[in-house]
Amino acid sequence: MMSEEDIKKYHALVEELEMQKKNKTPVDDRGPNDLTKQIEILEFRNEKLHKHNEKLTEEIRSLRSKLYIKEN
Repeated sequence: MMSEEDIKKYHALVEELEMQKKNKTPVDDRGPNDLTKQIEILEFRNEKLHKHNEKLTEEIRSLRSKLYIKEN
């Protein structure tokens, strides 16, 4: 059984945790169905994919030029 002192400590701890919870600001409180969040995610993915595509294009051009030099 919990003593009266334990009960007081428990309630004090619960109150402290509730205060901490109220004082915290959520990092991202938007839900998964929020359109602005989805747009931000898609723009980020699009940017990364374009960068990767440019890198691959440069690599292909470099390999083709090397191949062309070897043939001639």
